[in-house]
Amino acid sequence: RTQSLLSLYKLHSNGLAPGAEVDRNRFKDVHQSKNGKVRIYKILSVSKESKDWVRSNRMCDAPGSWFCPGQYPPAVQKIVDQGRNFAQLEDFNRGESDEEYQKKYFEMLNDPDKADKKVMAKERARATTTQLKELEDMMKQPQVQEQIKEMNSRDYWMDTEMTSKLWGVIAGNDVAGLKEVMEMDPMALHARSKDGRGPMFWAYERGNGKMIKFLKRFGVSDTFKDSFGKVPADLGKQ
Repeated sequence: RTQSLLSLYKLHSNGLAPGAEVDRNRFKDVHQSKNGKVRIYKILSVSKESKDWVRSNRMCDAPGSWFCPGQYPPAVQKIVDQGRNFAQLEDFNRGESDEEYQKKYFEMLNDPDKADKKVMAKERARATTTQLKELEDMMKQPQVQEQIKEMNSRDYWMDTEMTSKLWGVIAGNDVAGLKEVMEMDPMALHARSKDGRGPMFWAYERGNGKMIKFLKRFGVSDTFKDSFGKVPADLGKQ
């Protein structure tokens, strides 16, 4: 919906506001009122099939009448069905969702930079979700499982900058920070300090279910023991 609002903003403010420009391959500006409040565009690259369909499906109010509103061709019906009409002044039968939609639209008109930032933030969130899913699948591969097993051996238990960073992230309930570590170094979640404890132990120690779930998602075990012979769940019972 945010992307649709941004497109509508560009059609409305084309050439009037910085950064607002329509796709010249799809739209041709054919009329603009004195103050730019009314804009009429010609849609380009319409197929002959669609033109013929519109011509054959006019809905005249009477035979031979000049008033013959057209209909949208089947090729764009899916897009039309997703559309939202703004409430007219005389129409008060609108739900809250429509009001919210209009509110977002006018926010974009008043602050295009904010609108662009929202779209970019949404794209970044989508990219992060995709990347995390790819990392999750990677952790299930046999060769990676072998690496994880090796990292959990006593030979790799040591206090490092990474274990300190992970401890701070989990102690601060910083899920976003944990995701950043994961994106930089997926294997870092399996790091363990010299006492054999690591992210899963610290998450259980604080009873942080969200952290525990995230760590398990990326293959961090809750059955490995520390130097005292305890598993992460033992710390949660204290």
